[in-house]
Amino acid sequence: MASGKYSLTSDGVTRDYWVRVPSAYRSDNAYPLIVGLHWRDGSATDVYNGNSWASGKPFYGLKELYGETGIFVAPAGLDAGWANPNDRDIRFIGAMVNQLKQSLCIDTSHVFATGFSFGGMMSNAIGCQMGDVFRAVAPMSGSVWSGCVASPNKTAALLLHAKEDAVVGYQFGEEARDKFIAKNSCSKTATKIGTNGCVIYQGCAADKPVAWCGYSNGGHWPPGFAATEIKAFFDRF
Repeated sequence: MASGKYSLTSDGVTRDYWVRVPSAYRSDNAYPLIVGLHWRDGSATDVYNGNSWASGKPFYGLKELYGETGIFVAPAGLDAGWANPNDRDIRFIGAMVNQLKQSLCIDTSHVFATGFSFGGMMSNAIGCQMGDVFRAVAPMSGSVWSGCVASPNKTAALLLHAKEDAVVGYQFGEEARDKFIAKNSCSKTATKIGTNGCVIYQGCAADKPVAWCGYSNGGHWPPGFAATEIKAFFDRF
């Protein structure tokens, strides 16, 4: 499998996704997989290529930080985003990851998801339900509006949200955060991580931390520090 566009059938619908494979890809080397989810009315190619208002660089800047050490995939939502009715999009994401595992050498213990706005909501849904597949999620400006089905499988989570967000209110990010805190049995005691005011909660289930970047001087767009904090969080695992 080379870099480019691929398709699969999920729930009887043809669904597309764009894959970026390291230029010196080796079939005997297991690579982390990073799923980048687009926002409402955005597209998979906006995430894949960058140069858009919400993702100025490919995959929200993460591709640049990982260089040629990771495999990246940008799936395309339906109906302008990721409403996930009856888990439609959860099934698609699962089928996509399975297809990638069959075609590429993926480190199955290092599968991650991130996204902004509607993509952040879908990242939350993945984190709530797909802990058996995804090691960690990093929703930006998200909520639980794409669903948060109860599952015994826990996922590490870093959530980022601006206090001034007028599209998806700050309280909805806090609601998503609190679901992960409860699910992962964390305490409300937090300590600082990174250099951007982010915190990590203590006492979480073994190796399933929850972290929160609630920041000021931002609106409904990914913060400039997002890629740095997200990669640092993913690198914990």
